[in-house]
This record gives sequence, C-alpha cells and structure tokens, in this order.
Amino acid sequence: MLRTALQLAARDLHVFPCAPSAKTPACAHGCKDATTDVIAIQAWWRDNPDYNIGIATGAVSNIFVVDVDGGTAETALRKLEEGHGELPQTVETITARGRHIYFRYPQVPVGNTVGKIADGIDTRGDGGYVLAPPSVHPSGRKYCWSVDCANAFAQAPQWLLEKITKPKTGNGNGATPPLEWRELVTAGVEEGKRNVQLTKLTGHLLRRYVDPLVTLELVQSWNTTHCRPPLSDKDVLRVVNSISGMEMTRRQKGNG
Repeated sequence: MLRTALQLAARDLHVFPCAPSAKTPACAHGCKDATTDVIAIQAWWRDNPDYNIGIATGAVSNIFVVDVDGGTAETALRKLEEGHGELPQTVETITARGRHIYFRYPQVPVGNTVGKIADGIDTRGDGGYVLAPPSVHPSGRKYCWSVDCANAFAQAPQWLLEKITKPKTGNGNGATPPLEWRELVTAGVEEGKRNVQLTKLTGHLLRRYVDPLVTLELVQSWNTTHCRPPLSDKDVLRVVNSISGMEMTRRQKGNG
C-alpha cells in the first residue's frame, strides 16, 4: 500500500489513508488532508500498513472519475456511446461491482454527481475521492488496474462533460434540454421509474398541444418498446387521462 501511495503521489495525485477494507477516511479531515508529501504519506502507512489508499479527485489532483456501478450502468453507458461516440482509452480500475474511469480535469468545474449521466453512473470531482488499487473493498474484493488501462489520463469527450456540468434546470429557464428528451425516448426505463418517465413524456406532448388520442398512441408505443417490463395498458391510460385533465384545466385558466 505504501509503495503504491508513493507512486501515485509521484504522479501528482493527492492521496490519504482510509481504514483497512473500508472507504472511511483514517485521517482527521478526510480527502481535505490528501497530499503528495512523501514524509506525511510514509507516516500514515507506518502507523498502519493495511490502510486503504484514497485519491482526492478534482482540481487538486487534476483528475475526475466516472464511477460505472454494475451491469445496468454499463448498458446505459454503451447506449450513450452509441449515440455520442466511444469514450477514449484512459486510466481505469476495476471495482467490486464495476469500474472507475479516470479523466484529466477539464477547464470547467466538475463536482460530485449521482446518476446525472445515467442510472448507476456517478462522478467524483472537487471535494470527492475514490479508492485506488490495491485497496480492499468492504466486500473483501481488491481494486485492481484494468488490463485495458492506459498510461495517461485522457481528456473527456465534450458530450460527457456537457452531461456532467449541465444545470439541473436544463436550459436555464426551467425547460428540459432537447438532448434529455432524445435520451428519454431512446433509452430503456427500468421498473421503479416507469410511471415517472411516462408522466414526464405525456406532459411534454400535451403541453405542446399534441392531441390527447395521438399522445396516448405515442406513449403506449414507447411503453411497449422501452419500459422493462411495460406498464399495463390500463396504467398508461390512467396516466394520460390524468395529465390531460390537468392540462385542460391549465389552458382554461389562461395559462397557455
């Protein structure tokens, strides 16, 4: 662990100790204590050679990390790459359930996000950290460098940065950006999010004066092809009728 921590520090990655087989920082201020100072690093791991290695992400280490957590997340990432282009080869580690993809820190601030890129795909940037190999996950599995690991941190593609840094309010006036709508109608929706996404799509169509019967046909088709498993026709009809009623009330009140 000490040897690796020193090697990472030599690459200007700020490191700090985490508890053995855990993600909990083993220093007073967590990732804020991360450093490249050889003496400090040696002192930490002299206290406990089994400490895991934390890397502070963000501008401090000139990197950010995309955390792809599991099979569903990998599927979502592949769909994004099909639509926008493949991610470049870069430094990667294999985690207990997925992988960490490292990128060079860009000109725009990158923080920590959860599910903003897609379900199960998070980011660690300013104020965040990740564990580095050969740290041990709480499950007992060791982190390791990917066999496809590059020797340098690649620059993240523009489409990825846009997904990470775009405001939650969309285009600044509360509207959902076009890219998000395209993803909604092309990506699959897992159980647990079907009603929310169906309601969102129905409202979007009706607010743009698509006829309710046409809206029903469109969302039924989308439900059949993109929801896993599809909602029942009864549930789809219930959502469309409910949103149609609210939309008619809104128009009658003179709000558009």
